[in-house]
Amino acid sequence: MGQVSHLTAPVLERYLLQAKLTGAQASLRLEGPQARILGDLHILGIRPGVSLGIAGLHTRDSVPALGTPVTLSVLLGEEILTLRSTLLPAEPAAGLSSLQLAWPELPAQVYPRRDMRVAAPAQEPLKAKVGLENRSLDALLVNLTESGVGLAFRESLLVDLHTAVQIDAELPDGASLHCPGEVRHLSFLEGQAFPTRLGVILHPTPTTDLGPMLRFIQARRTDRSQSLRKS
Repeated sequence: MGQVSHLTAPVLERYLLQAKLTGAQASLRLEGPQARILGDLHILGIRPGVSLGIAGLHTRDSVPALGTPVTLSVLLGEEILTLRSTLLPAEPAAGLSSLQLAWPELPAQVYPRRDMRVAAPAQEPLKAKVGLENRSLDALLVNLTESGVGLAFRESLLVDLHTAVQIDAELPDGASLHCPGEVRHLSFLEGQAFPTRLGVILHPTPTTDLGPMLRFIQARRTDRSQSLRKS
């Protein structure tokens, strides 16, 4: 496990400003009876010590009740910023796709992105079908990021680097991942039920829809950040 950083108020403000300027991806977990994940968000505005504007709410998303406690997760390069807040009345001028949060509670926390991997040891791997050299193989998707996947196979495979693959996986929310990729890493783990491991870089085509995968990653990262907070 990497080092967890607890942020002071001035450092938190710098992180949030960076997230706003770069359009960093964010997700919001609603706590309590309305518990659910809102994804595809970004930081719209910052009023230090007062409030935080969040944009990207979809028309299909119902607006949470005022005072709802939330956990916000923001992807910043190789770090994940997580913080806790509550929902405030929306700013009328900001539009219907925005939410207003109270200024985050301290301490906010930053985790190394590698500790927030999807399908981390405490989370169930996903099942996938992998098209490889005119074969269709069952695999476990043991790692998933915006740019690549880690696959585990029962079979012993000898695969050349840069071999093309096709990945088809069903996500828990019913959405699917269908994307071509390229093998960039091969390893064998002795004594494992799925000993062959492939690291694959995704190569989405113009018609590939990665939206469901990105929303799934955001949701899993939020879950992971909460479990790390409690540990």
